[in-house]
Amino acid sequence: MEHPALTPLEQHIHRLVVAAAALILVFILGLTFLFGHHQTEKPLLPTRNSFSFFGNYQSPDRCRECHPEEYAEWAGTVHAQASFDPIFQVYLEAAGRPGECFACHATGYDTTTGQFALAGVSCEACHGPYRPGHPEATMVVAASETLCGACHPSTLQEWKTSRHGEVGIRCGDCHEVHSQKTRAAVITNELCAGCHTNSTQDPIHRNHIAVGLHCVDCHLSRPASKVESAISGHAITGHAFVADRGVCGRCHETVPGNGETSR
Repeated sequence: MEHPALTPLEQHIHRLVVAAAALILVFILGLTFLFGHHQTEKPLLPTRNSFSFFGNYQSPDRCRECHPEEYAEWAGTVHAQASFDPIFQVYLEAAGRPGECFACHATGYDTTTGQFALAGVSCEACHGPYRPGHPEATMVVAASETLCGACHPSTLQEWKTSRHGEVGIRCGDCHEVHSQKTRAAVITNELCAGCHTNSTQDPIHRNHIAVGLHCVDCHLSRPASKVESAISGHAITGHAFVADRGVCGRCHETVPGNGETSR
């Protein structure tokens, strides 16, 4: 039995139904590709495309629309380049590109998928994912040393043993959070002298200052570390602020103590 021929209208409707079904299939396959990664897979390599499909993460460019000065301070920093640093890239490939590296070298790392939302340590790495109600919905960072310490664990532990840690002088008290520079140039001693006025005026410190030494030369000693220690945040950074005798020996043939006299 022959079926009656379809009218032009019915043929048009039929084509629309087929096309719609094809589009739905492509959409489903696309979602499967984007979000169906297993944790065992290697993470996607970072690109400089700042758009994200992951959660509510937006991009530094979105933040720049209202915060151009903060963006400009951040854009050239180590944080901004954390995913692209050449030394990090070499170590990453040598280690087999483990996803957990991007927990600190990218933004929005997801432990369940092994993927990250945005390259670099961007605004949302510290402020959290964009809130649709912002600016009414605040995105202020909590003033907690543990935020920085999550990716700088050795520095955090050193700080905890220091006088700074004892009296509650936190990272942001000395460091600008966006530019990552110190709040005053360390080569002028101004940063330290702002709180340690008496110390910088005693004979020992004045003698060192007179020959061109600065507070950080002795109190922020950073011994050579393995590359992997620096990249993983476990290098010694001198944030205990202790000037030990090993530092003195760099300039003095004999070290004060036990009846010896420094030179």
